[in-house]
Amino acid sequence: MADFGCGFEESFPQEEEPLEERSLNLLKDSKIDQAFAEAKAKKKGGKKHKVKWMRRPMVMPEAILEFLDEDLRENAIRYLSNFLIEKREEDPCNYNRAGFLLYFSCGTMATLLQEVVSFYRMMSEQALNVRSIKRLANVLTLFQCIASNNGTRQKFVDACIPDYLIPLIQFDCTIDVFDNIRAIALSVIGILCQAGEPFVIDWAIRSDVAELCHTILATASELNKVIAMHILEAIMRNNFGISYICNPSCQLLIGLMQTWENLVNLLSADQDFSPRLLFHIIRCYIMLCSNERGCDIVVQGIPVALTNGTFCDMIEEFPIIGGLLVQLLLYVDKVNEETLPERRVCMLFLQKDACTNDLCSPDSVPSSKTPCRSTDLGKNSLSELPFEKNESNMSF
Repeated sequence: MADFGCGFEESFPQEEEPLEERSLNLLKDSKIDQAFAEAKAKKKGGKKHKVKWMRRPMVMPEAILEFLDEDLRENAIRYLSNFLIEKREEDPCNYNRAGFLLYFSCGTMATLLQEVVSFYRMMSEQALNVRSIKRLANVLTLFQCIASNNGTRQKFVDACIPDYLIPLIQFDCTIDVFDNIRAIALSVIGILCQAGEPFVIDWAIRSDVAELCHTILATASELNKVIAMHILEAIMRNNFGISYICNPSCQLLIGLMQTWENLVNLLSADQDFSPRLLFHIIRCYIMLCSNERGCDIVVQGIPVALTNGTFCDMIEEFPIIGGLLVQLLLYVDKVNEETLPERRVCMLFLQKDACTNDLCSPDSVPSSKTPCRSTDLGKNSLSELPFEKNESNMSF
């Protein structure tokens, strides 16, 4: 058994990492969101957080065995969750191995579910505190690892374990740090859905995940909104998913259009609030254009702020948003000189292949395999974005 005695606390960073490190950044196509966040941080003089290395890493099976001992469980879960957060990019093989070990080791999933159910009890008794919230956040971090593993994902869904996350997301708590639980729980569902496997999308639709995301967009924090948009995009990439959302018998699309319009109006008043949220909203509009009913509703309900040049300043700073906006306006036939600077509109129509460019294909935008090529929409290009150089040719 591993020794969690002297020196255990020294293995943790004194400064807790930003919530995005444990939620949004684990989604496979979140590089663009990280780039937007870094650009925003630079304007404020901030720096991207770097997770510190653990000084005394331990063997994963030993940590998992500690879960069975109630006296050692909390520290063991915390130790392993921090280890996985640090190693997920540096050592993907061990991160992948951890998913297998967690799911298939005897009693581990039952123990983790026991932690969730115990948290439910505290929710019902209004006995939550910061320590219990952070403890559950570490459990959800382990669920992220299992959800990202190709060998355990379907078993994880078939066992209905993601269903235990939905009440956590829906719960209204006045403790500020509870937002960590909501974001990490959403990211587990986002990791599942972004795999694009039919059984996951089927589960998401049966479990009303799209409706849940709609509620998050209307009520939650900016980070939770962005994660919810990732989930909606993942559902709409699937033919069954977009057919469900655009089904005339389902009123979800009408509600989403109204919520997106409210968010666009909010962003038009405060354009520094969340450029990445606008990026995802435009991308969802483009995805809807691949469905006949969805396209008709987008044409009728596209926010005026997207067609009258309100976001010209943001487009100058983030040309990738301008590229997506032009693509959307081409679909709804509302491109004009007021929407973008006149020089950019002229450049657009001089391009004979504008409609065949990657940015102008509804199937290519959501694809995780299709890189977003630089489009000449003026003096700036994707390579001149205020992001780091190694992310200038990012793919979605």
